[in-house]
Amino acid sequence: MSTTNGNRYLFVITSFDREPDRTAAPLVLANNALAAGADVLVWLTHDGVELVRNEAVAAVKPPSFPSFGELLENYRSNGGRIGVCPPCGKSHGLTDADLSANATWMGAQALLAEMEGRQSLSF
Repeated sequence: MSTTNGNRYLFVITSFDREPDRTAAPLVLANNALAAGADVLVWLTHDGVELVRNEAVAAVKPPSFPSFGELLENYRSNGGRIGVCPPCGKSHGLTDADLSANATWMGAQALLAEMEGRQSLSF
């Protein structure tokens, strides 16, 4: 993917609604990086895979951030990509039908390929 500023970021999200600020913060950062013209990938693992369930995100509103639904809609509408850990998705009962827009299954090999040249942040 060509970027305006040449920056490439990977945000790894491991939590969902038990720590909503911990989940919202990387989404805010990812949205800001996209707005600045960066190539951004959000990778979901552990409980973070729940972010691809559209009905689940609509109900979560962290106290200090916009709702997960708003953050994700902004991210997706601006071209942000989402990778989902397949084993974690399976553990949470996700299927292909659960994957939201711009989300795809992304296992170890695909993630390792995507990591090259990216700054990575984990939450």
